[in-house]
Amino acid sequence: MTACELHEKWNDIELRISHPAQFYKLLGPMPNDEKEINQATESYIMDSLAEIPNDKHGSARIVLYLKQTLYDDEEIRTDMEQAIHSHFALRRSSANQKYKLAVNKGRRDLVRGLIFLLICLILSSVITSIHNQNDIIYAIGQSFVIIGWVALWRPVEFYLYDRRDILDEKKMLRQLETITIDTRRWNKNLENGTLMLM
Repeated sequence: MTACELHEKWNDIELRISHPAQFYKLLGPMPNDEKEINQATESYIMDSLAEIPNDKHGSARIVLYLKQTLYDDEEIRTDMEQAIHSHFALRRSSANQKYKLAVNKGRRDLVRGLIFLLICLILSSVITSIHNQNDIIYAIGQSFVIIGWVALWRPVEFYLYDRRDILDEKKMLRQLETITIDTRRWNKNLENGTLMLM
């Protein structure tokens, strides 16, 4: 297989790291292979994966370009790879919990909204049927219909939009939990197009 074919096989998410402090979230007593990665690293990885077309997500991998001293320490390389998987496994677990809570809340909001809409429609029907010759009373009756539908705004927004966003995030985190990770020596000729963690 040629170098060109190897490059086309993968969609690389590349990071350059010169010191572990640039990579890990340093607060916390966990060992290096279980530490959380910092916010800059997480955001860059997730944003980069989001830019890759969905049909090519399977070919995505993370490439860590390490300074010589880091690359030569096999334990450090292994810890960094495991830390990425461990971090996104933790994030996925948190996202699953967030999704369950959001679905329960969305269901409650939907039930409340439907009950409130039904009450508003009944009030509107009663008001407009009794005073159907009075324009002001008719307008008040119709306003109950509008208020009732507005009450459904939050659950409708959740089921149409927010729920999809959470599911997409869960799918991305599930992939990052097991994504292929490659560590290489820092090659200065490849600095463009990679994230230099500060």
